[in-house]
Amino acid sequence: MADEDTELKLDTDRLKKLGTKLSDRFKEYEKSRQVREEQWLKNVRQYIGEYDPAILDKLTTEQSRAYPKITRVKCLALVARLHALLFPAGEKNWGVEASPKPQLPLERLQGIAQKWIEDSAANPEARASQTEMDRLIKLLADEIASAMELVIDDQLKDASHDTACDYPALVRKVLFSGVLYGCGVLKGPMSVGHKGAVLRVSDTGMPTVIELDLYRPYLEPVSIWDYYPDFSAKEFQFMDGAFQRHVYPHATFAELGQREDFITDAVEQYLRDHADGNYRKRNHEQVLDALSTEQQQTQPGEGKKFELFEYWGSITGHDLRAAGVEVPDSDLDKCSYGCVWMIDDVVVKVAQAPYKDQVSMYHHFVFEEDEVNLTGSGLPVIMRDSQLGIATFTRMLVDNAASVCGPNVEVDLDQLAASTNPNTIVPFKAWVKDNASPNGGRAVQSISFDSHMTDLMAAIGLFREFADAETFVNPMTGGDMESMPSEALRTQGNMSMAMGNAALPFKDIVRNFDKFTSSVINALIQWNLIYHEDADTLTGDLRPIAKGASSLMAKEVRAYVLDALAQTLTPEERIYINEEELLKERLSVRDLPLEKLLATKEQVAERREAQSAQAEQAQQQAAEVMAADIMLTRGKALKETTAAQRNLDNADVATARALVEAIVKGVDLDTLRQIVSTTAARRGTTEQPTAQGSVTPVPQQSGGEVVELAGANR
Repeated sequence: MADEDTELKLDTDRLKKLGTKLSDRFKEYEKSRQVREEQWLKNVRQYIGEYDPAILDKLTTEQSRAYPKITRVKCLALVARLHALLFPAGEKNWGVEASPKPQLPLERLQGIAQKWIEDSAANPEARASQTEMDRLIKLLADEIASAMELVIDDQLKDASHDTACDYPALVRKVLFSGVLYGCGVLKGPMSVGHKGAVLRVSDTGMPTVIELDLYRPYLEPVSIWDYYPDFSAKEFQFMDGAFQRHVYPHATFAELGQREDFITDAVEQYLRDHADGNYRKRNHEQVLDALSTEQQQTQPGEGKKFELFEYWGSITGHDLRAAGVEVPDSDLDKCSYGCVWMIDDVVVKVAQAPYKDQVSMYHHFVFEEDEVNLTGSGLPVIMRDSQLGIATFTRMLVDNAASVCGPNVEVDLDQLAASTNPNTIVPFKAWVKDNASPNGGRAVQSISFDSHMTDLMAAIGLFREFADAETFVNPMTGGDMESMPSEALRTQGNMSMAMGNAALPFKDIVRNFDKFTSSVINALIQWNLIYHEDADTLTGDLRPIAKGASSLMAKEVRAYVLDALAQTLTPEERIYINEEELLKERLSVRDLPLEKLLATKEQVAERREAQSAQAEQAQQQAAEVMAADIMLTRGKALKETTAAQRNLDNADVATARALVEAIVKGVDLDTLRQIVSTTAARRGTTEQPTAQGSVTPVPQQSGGEVVELAGANR
């Protein structure tokens, strides 16, 4: 980069002053952190079960060093509990949503207007309204938010740089640091680039493969021992800046000089002047090395390593221009958020943050906020007195047991033979008594002392109860099923609800983590708006949302509520419900894999088309069956009507024949009337309708009509 340095016209004097200024600032930050370092060391000792030097100095060599590691148990239980609450299976504890009144770029707004004009071409009388335009803008903004959420979700699946590590695994380290020390720090997103290709559809509608430089964001947890914030600030967003310490071997530091963003000449010159490195163990590293190696708290050696400091904070435009960064003259006196790398007081890199909005590179999870400590308090501080009380009474218990568990005897030397050693008690020892002794009592007598075992064990139990109350980590929340009430374990639902209620005291901790989540997701949103290959399609009025607090409700309770909602919705209410989202919630609350169970959009469309075709076919078949039934009914009615008419006709013929025969025989008028009435009565009783059709009965004829008929016949 030497040639590039000449072109950029580096201001070496200005850079030297910048290095001196930042070096002095780091010393101030380091000095103000010393008080916190002492507390952090106490926390580490308390976690691994080591007494502080001030306590060890007061213990004699005969006294016990017993130290029950109650703090370690509670820290690990709390980390596991928080991780389970914050990262439930099948759910994300974050999301991306559009603003209620989104502001979209000019190009996207013009696209909405053009699409509305094209859609309304078929209706010349259509008139646009502001309400309709706001609805279309919100729909597009929601689509952009969904696309951004999908991109970030994919990026968090591989959030680490060197190892295949997802976001939950990285965050567990942050949670552990927050619980142990009071603050956990995650850095990022940083960028790693590689050559790649994407598939695009050209204006002609043909797929085209395009080669280009692709970038991927990654995150990394930062050790609290390597992080130096501005302790003069009340909150992290009000800091002037923060330093991160790096310890690199010779080869890694030399590789930095080959990168385009580092000043090659400065790196190479420092390597020539300091071939053996500049790393020296600091006080806290020496103390950590002196602790138990079983806990793997040792630090790397000092051989030929280089200690660098990375600063993120306010940088003036003059300092940026001195390092070759293009800065307009109007911005020289302004401060912007940027980065400076230095070794000792030598500046080896200066860069301006690429984000338009000020997005912090460091994201903080504070376990318990307080008014005096920027980095908050960890769990060991909260339960320190209870832990020391447990350790103190345990030492007393062990010391007392050691003092009284063996035999204590009183020996009368005047009654023992000279050959008997009274200073040792061993198995099968014979105590030889001098018979010449005037005392007739026993030469060796046992003496008992009260060990106070019961009282000491009760005191230990009392302090354990104090620790449970102080930390909210009790058998219910810590997963100790044997100590839980039996009633809560009768059913799975009851147990889950009991565990959910026990998690409610963690609500403030989860809220603090939600701040951390919002900071991380917001930084990833801003990163994608700059470095993602589809940044143009992801630009919108987006904001992160944290969902950690929603995980505090027992899943069985949520499942019951969702199932009840799905069953009680009326058809009118279902119009306002997103059925797909409701189904996703019902599946996710049962820890079921959505990506495996849910069908793709194409499969859903095919199934809907198949269901529509089946419904149409069934409707057509039903219509055909109904038409056939109607034809059959009509046919039966016509047949019955024809038969009835035929019967009536036959009856009329029979009546006429009877009358003719009676007239031929010369019967009188009364007989003829009787014949007519008898025939009519027989027709009324025997010729009734027998099917769906009906036959109108023939009215009986009056006597006058018969007379007329008879007269006419005559």
